Amino acid sequence: MRQASATAHRPLTAWLHRQHGPVNGVVTFDRRHLYILPTRSGAGFGVLLVAMLLTSLNYNISLGFALTFLLAGIGMACMWMAYRNLLELAVSTGAASPAFVGDVAVFALNVDNADPAARIGLEARTPQSETATLTIDGDSRGTLPLRVPATARGRMKLPRVTFSSRFPFGLFRVWSYADLSLVAFVYPAPEPNAPPLPQVARPDDAEDGTLSVASDDGIDQLRRYRTGDPLHRIAWKHSARTGRMLSRTGTTPRQPGCWLDWDALPPGMDTEARLSRLCAWVLAAGDEFEVGLRLPGVALPPAQGAAHRRACLEALAVWPERRAS
Repeated sequence: MRQASATAHRPLTAWLHRQHGPVNGVVTFDRRHLYILPTRSGAGFGVLLVAMLLTSLNYNISLGFALTFLLAGIGMACMWMAYRNLLELAVSTGAASPAFVGDVAVFALNVDNADPAARIGLEARTPQSETATLTIDGDSRGTLPLRVPATARGRMKLPRVTFSSRFPFGLFRVWSYADLSLVAFVYPAPEPNAPPLPQVARPDDAEDGTLSVASDDGIDQLRRYRTGDPLHRIAWKHSARTGRMLSRTGTTPRQPGCWLDWDALPPGMDTEARLSRLCAWVLAAGDEFEVGLRLPGVALPPAQGAAHRRACLEALAVWPERRAS
């Protein structure tokens, strides 16, 4: 008997949870994809109306009939207002902020209201996230940030989002689903108290006699004086301090490259521990000097800057998915 009941409910469950994907990147809540049911308060309100109607019939109370039908009309108006609060809303994807394992990834959803009436008390949530609320004025756009816990590194796809509303009095709940294509990177959790970065020795003198000492203004690099160098290029203070003639090169000193190598880590570390340490080193490098990343099948040459740091973190997040071509 129980198995037959479960079999009978399968078509209904499949109908309720059918895919509602975007068309041209936008999910629109039309009449075919909106569902409405009374809440617990709405069910209690309905029971109260039935009791009032029976009492009025039993005792022939005219004012009881009037009050019952008035409240019933208010309930019907609430049902229509709740339904209309979600009708024809358009939802599209915004930005997805990356996160580290143990933090939360934020998925931004754009909600467009093309109707002159405001949409009040909109709610959105996924099975893993907290409920986000939004109120939109007429003919305007709002943004709903969904905070989803990041439990595993890699590419995290936005789960199915449930949009709902209980406006105006919480007697009815109307809801719909949105299946949006939005992905956030989840980086490995950086190792706490990680050892210092592998250091690269900087020679005092390069082959061309260049010194890794900045000039007084912090911009020019210094090198040994060469015959024919103009007098205004001579760094007199540094020459007097070091006891040899130095000239300004007019170029910005470049920090040395540093390789963060998977194979250079202790052999006893497991995969996630290695990725966590490399992640901590990438963050520790900042923008001060160049770092390169070597993983099995992946090699990112030394560079610096936010774009390179993001590329390194993404390579750590999806490894071993990304392989060098």
